[in-house]
Amino acid sequence: MDGPHMDTASEIRLIQLLQEEVRCARALLDSLRCERSALDSLDDQVIALNSANKKRLIDSLQSASQARTKFIAGLGGPNVVNGSGQISSSDHGLELDMLFIELAELAQNCFDENRLVGQLINRRTQVITNAIACLSPHNDEQCVVYKENGQLGS
Repeated sequence: MDGPHMDTASEIRLIQLLQEEVRCARALLDSLRCERSALDSLDDQVIALNSANKKRLIDSLQSASQARTKFIAGLGGPNVVNGSGQISSSDHGLELDMLFIELAELAQNCFDENRLVGQLINRRTQVITNAIACLSPHNDEQCVVYKENGQLGS
């Protein structure tokens, strides 16, 4: 083996840390999906409730990531891999690899979901901005105006 390696107790602790990080990432992904759904349906109450929850989940995920990073640094940093690129060749090695893969997939899913949420917020902001511009005394000619009878007017 190249470089330092982990004992069984360290592997078990790293598994626990990764499981917590995966749990936090799953919860954040669920929150982001809930937020996207609420934005789609314009449910302001759910959006407001979810916003505070999302902040708490992000803090929890950051804390879990920092705990894992600090633990790995204490073991010798990113060099705690064997010659095959795995963290361990023991019975726990496969579980560790699978947790790292799951965490990477969840991180990508959270990134993608957050991007969709941002797009929805931007669209909603544009609609509101356009509506306000149309209602202003100096509206431009691109605004649609209706007469009292519902017909298009100028």
